Amino acid sequence: MVLEIALWALIASGLYSLLVYPSLMLFLGRTRQAGFIRQAVRPTVSLVISAYNEERAIAAKLENSLALEYPRDRIEILVASDGSTDRTDAIVAGFADRGVKLLSFEGGLGKTAVLNRAAATATGEILVFSDATGIWNRDAVAAMMAHYADPRVGCVSGRVGYSYDDSPTSRGFGVYQRYVLALRRAEAVFGSGFNASGSIHSIRKSAFKPGPPDTFMDMVDPLHAAMQGLRTTFEDGAVSMEEARSRTAEEFRARSRIALRSWRFVSYALPRLPVLRSPMYCFQVVSHKFLRWAIGPSLPLIVILNLALLDQGAGYRILLAAQSGYYGLTILGLILGRAGLKVAVLPALVFFNTTNLAYLVSALRFLRGERMRRWVPAR
Repeated sequence: MVLEIALWALIASGLYSLLVYPSLMLFLGRTRQAGFIRQAVRPTVSLVISAYNEERAIAAKLENSLALEYPRDRIEILVASDGSTDRTDAIVAGFADRGVKLLSFEGGLGKTAVLNRAAATATGEILVFSDATGIWNRDAVAAMMAHYADPRVGCVSGRVGYSYDDSPTSRGFGVYQRYVLALRRAEAVFGSGFNASGSIHSIRKSAFKPGPPDTFMDMVDPLHAAMQGLRTTFEDGAVSMEEARSRTAEEFRARSRIALRSWRFVSYALPRLPVLRSPMYCFQVVSHKFLRWAIGPSLPLIVILNLALLDQGAGYRILLAAQSGYYGLTILGLILGRAGLKVAVLPALVFFNTTNLAYLVSALRFLRGERMRRWVPAR
């Protein structure tokens, strides 16, 4: 009985996170109107660009930042360089006469640590964070600032738009992104956002709190806002364009890095969840993120429990056959992808299970005490 309860609880948890919760949000998102004020306001802004060995991208990023349609006397541009060893710092220094400030940190502190230090230096009322590779639409900052006309809003996220190639990994990631974007738009109606885009998001400086160096601020900033009773909203019109990864191995490495920092965020967030002050935030972060991340570690447990229950009826034999088919299709998708053959659905399945494997492996690494502070671009 105990094994059966455990098996069906794991299956139910995954189905809830993948199907029930998204369906609920999509339905409610269509029937509810967001009740937040949006006006053309122009608070002072500090645009903080994190960089590590970005000599190939940083000049284009700075030209893009200087071309943003926002009053020049209301925005400062800071580049937080995390001990770059290439020409990144020299290139940024060449923009000093155009008002760009270089904050060069030695010792390889990690992305979160340099953002914490840069935030302490920044003078703007609103802190806006970006990666060195993200190219923004010209009115991205102005679009995000409109949300701060509402004093209840503490954090605003833009969205990342990707350019895709024809590789299976890129196509699978594209399917995932369409799913995530539809869900984020529905969740945004409640103004209880639980994550922001690392490549484009903002927070009131008065609400900003330093985050632990071994996780990411795009999750920590909305948590800190919620702990203060402030809302996190989503601005669909603020877009940072980046290139999607095209190789499965490259995607797995990137997902593993993200996953390890995700588990660190879970350990940081759980004792701090503002259940009474921001209950919708807690509901969404647990349903969308925590339970979703747990799918990877739960999949091998489901197989083991299924095997242990095979003699309990035909239903368990059918379930094992279904799992065998599921993993068989994933392997087939990998093989066909490497052969350059296109089969509908399979790229999305490969991407989904690449992510699940990354969260499984990273959960084991986290339990062994591994942490990741240093931010290394996956390119």
